[in-house]
Amino acid sequence: MSRFTKTAAMIVGLLILFGPAGAWAQTKVLVFSKTTGFRHDSIPDGIAAIKKLGAENNFAVDATEDAAVFNDTSLAQYRAIIFLNTTGDLFDDNQKAAFQRYIRSGRGFAGVHSASDTEHNWAWYGGLVGAYFQSHPAIQKASIKVENRNHPSTTSLPERWERTDEWYNFGSNPRGKVQVLATLDEATYSGGAMGADHPTAWYQFYDGGRSWYTGGGHTRESYSEPLFLQHLLGGIQFASGLKDAGISSVSAASFSGTTLAGESIVSAFGAGLATAAQAATTTPLPTSLAGTSVKVKDSAGAERLAPLFFVSPTQINYQTPSGAAAGAATVIVTSGNVTLASGAAQITAVAPGLFAANSNGQGIAAALALRVRADNSQSYEPVARYDAAQSKFVAVPIDLGPDSEQVFLVLFGTGIRFRSSLAAVSAKVGGENASVLYAGAQGGFAGLDQVNLRLPRNLIGRGEVDVVLIVDSQAANIVRINIR
Repeated sequence: MSRFTKTAAMIVGLLILFGPAGAWAQTKVLVFSKTTGFRHDSIPDGIAAIKKLGAENNFAVDATEDAAVFNDTSLAQYRAIIFLNTTGDLFDDNQKAAFQRYIRSGRGFAGVHSASDTEHNWAWYGGLVGAYFQSHPAIQKASIKVENRNHPSTTSLPERWERTDEWYNFGSNPRGKVQVLATLDEATYSGGAMGADHPTAWYQFYDGGRSWYTGGGHTRESYSEPLFLQHLLGGIQFASGLKDAGISSVSAASFSGTTLAGESIVSAFGAGLATAAQAATTTPLPTSLAGTSVKVKDSAGAERLAPLFFVSPTQINYQTPSGAAAGAATVIVTSGNVTLASGAAQITAVAPGLFAANSNGQGIAAALALRVRADNSQSYEPVARYDAAQSKFVAVPIDLGPDSEQVFLVLFGTGIRFRSSLAAVSAKVGGENASVLYAGAQGGFAGLDQVNLRLPRNLIGRGEVDVVLIVDSQAANIVRINIR
């Protein structure tokens, strides 16, 4: 069976572009706490705490609940705006436009707790905050898994952070659109509704500016907790440009974790990583683009330049250098002799990730269906198509055809090629075991891996189903296909 087509390689190749960040204003922030829905009694505590943080960390703080300040002249004095437990619809059209111009000028936003229960009908704001609040259980203790400790809001946190708060379930999982900093362990409390991947704090570079959000901060006690205050301070410092996030490297397929496989495709996020956006146009891939290079220092102390797919001020896509030793590593972004950013990573043999059609590690798979007919003729068929009305890829149902035909699913990913054996790779589609016929390097695109599955015929009529891949006991991100 043919393992790939050039057309499919182009699909994956198109998943690697992002946008730039901007410049900053003076060191002054605005706390905005207007509510038109539920009002938290912790708002005064939050304002007092942020003013104290500002006095201790050399930034000035104003506080208001007057949306009239959302005009170009008033907002120009602030480097970041903190939405502290805001709720409901807050702005008229002119105020919305001024806020958009503010963010697009390179300024910052920090959202606390019910900032995600604000402006539910304004899509731009929904993108800025990252996800909307949907529900919550009673206030209780929970364990938070801090998955990225390179950010100023998480550097002081333990890997497992236990605290009491009101834990939000969100209407959608923002992973892939934002850089997740911490997730809730739903096994440690009751009422979680998002499953194994439940983000609760994240950051992003959005529409020219910076955005940070934490789900914590409901209770009055939050604003006297030393660790929560350090978390909040780091978020404000990031949003205002006083501190950068370092560099956070994740699988370019799954957008999760800090474990990177050898020769895999990696997306690194930060600020000031390059002076311009530039994509590689030659093979072998270059090790410098727009004056930016990436070095990976492995656990043995060896430094290697990483092949580069793409660089921009806020994102770099690179390939983990061949030969990098397993264990703790440091990723260093340089321009000439100047270090621009650095961050920690963990290198291992296998870290499976599957590409999704919408370039976010979730939803419809970036894959092909291969049909083999009784006369041995073959054809590749898409499993996703772009829907302009929804501005995203949607599933194309796979027809498994008559009994005389076999249909195979060709998945594309990274971090798979160094699996211990083919027998160590397993897959389920819609809960049904699917035979794995190939799992390894695709061969035509640097860092790209491929997995070929035979689709079981008892899936006929099932509709959208999950594709679950396990490689050497490590689970890839779950993607979906549709079976007619």
